[in-house]
Amino acid sequence: MKNILFINHSIRDGGPGRSLYYLLKHFDYEQFNVSVLIPEKKVFSKNIERENLKVNQIIDNNFPENLKRQNFHFRGKKISILPLDIVINLFRLIYLLFDFKKELQKNKIDIIYCNGTLAKFFGAILGSLYSIKVVWHVRNYQKNIFLLYSINLFSNFDSVKKIICVSKSTMSQFKNKEKCKVVNNGIDTEEFNPMTVTRELREKFKVNKDRIIIGTAGRVVPRKNFEHFVQLGIDVCKKYKKDCLFVLVGDTPHYFGQTLMTKLKSMVKEENLDDKFIFTGYTDKVESYIVDFDIFFIPSMYEDPFPRVVIESMSLGKPVLGYNIGGIGEAIDHKINGYSFNLDDNSLIDSMLELIEDEELRLKMSFEARKKAVNLYDSRIIASKILDTIRLLFS
Repeated sequence: MKNILFINHSIRDGGPGRSLYYLLKHFDYEQFNVSVLIPEKKVFSKNIERENLKVNQIIDNNFPENLKRQNFHFRGKKISILPLDIVINLFRLIYLLFDFKKELQKNKIDIIYCNGTLAKFFGAILGSLYSIKVVWHVRNYQKNIFLLYSINLFSNFDSVKKIICVSKSTMSQFKNKEKCKVVNNGIDTEEFNPMTVTRELREKFKVNKDRIIIGTAGRVVPRKNFEHFVQLGIDVCKKYKKDCLFVLVGDTPHYFGQTLMTKLKSMVKEENLDDKFIFTGYTDKVESYIVDFDIFFIPSMYEDPFPRVVIESMSLGKPVLGYNIGGIGEAIDHKINGYSFNLDDNSLIDSMLELIEDEELRLKMSFEARKKAVNLYDSRIIASKILDTIRLLFS
């Protein structure tokens, strides 16, 4: 048996943590003993425990979820004192580098597998200190010049043997690509099966079964570009007189400013289109809402590495519209399972109207979307590719 340690600071319901959960769900526990280092028990741990996975969870508070983690309390509430919080968290990480030696020896770790930006840096140093092979799983694209320089610098450490990137776009940030390999994110296509997922959206919000729903989902933060989604809906309803419903599933995390959702709702209210939009708020069962969509639109115009919501929607049989940037354009096959547009392309609204009016086209694209998700993005296939990569390190 080989022993592998996963380092994961994405413990909530975000994409990196969920992707790692799907990998562990279909891991080879006959060949590997699996441990995972996490800051605390949150959604990630609950998923692991719910599935009764043979994972040894190592909880260590010295490993922060992020470097801005709050360390001080006032009247029972956590408060942020920057940059002092960052300094404290860095010192805790340095302490953990040496204190964690006993866990590595106790569990006889052969491979360190890093999931997340902070995990990559920490794991590379840890592997160098104790002569352990390291694998990076890169799920983001660094725009920050300092971080971009740093990940390229650390990627050259001898301890870092393999860099798994979720898309070609993600791999492009590395100058030296010899260690890199593209393996897309995975989705459990049985869990996201349109024939078995409970449908909740139309019933909960009293939506007629014949009304076309164009939907989107995600954290409501500025870079996701949801103003574009709302404005598109306003144009379709007012300019083109289509009786459609536009649905946004998601909310703004508590640690962001809460003004964006207010702005989106104000845009709708100013046009007197409250009956054309639904803002559902957060749900931990996003598939129960997306399954009732007729069309999925992802409005992101930034280098989104390989958004999970796109392949989740495809697995649920939804035609996907999005921009040909980052991993979005790599997932969508233009005019086959959806539409992929250049950033300066003005044909988005025409393509959406075509889908709204042509049920046969929607059904055809729905079939192709589901087929691609099952054939290429099923988490069992993705886990197999990653396991093959790890096994090669022992050959």
